[in-house]
Amino acid sequence: MMFRARQSGVALIEALVALLVFSLGLVAIASLLAVALKYQTGNEARLNVSAVIDDLSERIRVNAPGANGYSGVGVEGKGYLLTDAYSEQVAEVVTEPAKDCASAVCTPAELAVFDLARWKNTLRAALPGGAGYVTGDVRAGFDVSVMWFDKGAVDEKGDALEQAACTKKKEDLQTGSARFCCPEGAKAPAGVRCYTARVLP
Repeated sequence: MMFRARQSGVALIEALVALLVFSLGLVAIASLLAVALKYQTGNEARLNVSAVIDDLSERIRVNAPGANGYSGVGVEGKGYLLTDAYSEQVAEVVTEPAKDCASAVCTPAELAVFDLARWKNTLRAALPGGAGYVTGDVRAGFDVSVMWFDKGAVDEKGDALEQAACTKKKEDLQTGSARFCCPEGAKAPAGVRCYTARVLP
């Protein structure tokens, strides 16, 4: 009788231990799924970056006469230049250009405005916090920067990484944070990743 009294409640303790182990396993699986989702979003963004740069480069090549804002009569606009700060672009309301060059005849300058508006809308749809920054001209080529918010751009503490200095110095290019370098005029906040490519019309 004494042995049976000592054994009572063992099954309940075993069930509670099994439940605890099972709960810890579920928590580990949930955290693994969260990390996988974060990296999947980052990978999709990196895949989309090359597609949106190709999109703009084709638009510039098709409309090389309007790339610097040339209308056929004189200079009339900025062409494909996009120098608004990151925060301004993200806060903008998505709009369609006044003249739809897909269905109407446009001057080269109007086509550039139309193309740029369409490209900005594509950036917003394809990338989280997507924005662009374009400088240059037809002769030297255009530096096209694509900017997007990257959840993976954090340090060991989980804080968003500050932007690296965009310089051509060898020592700056070799730092780990150089891959987060954005054009100075874009004023991109911490956590925004940039990719820049040269487009020649």
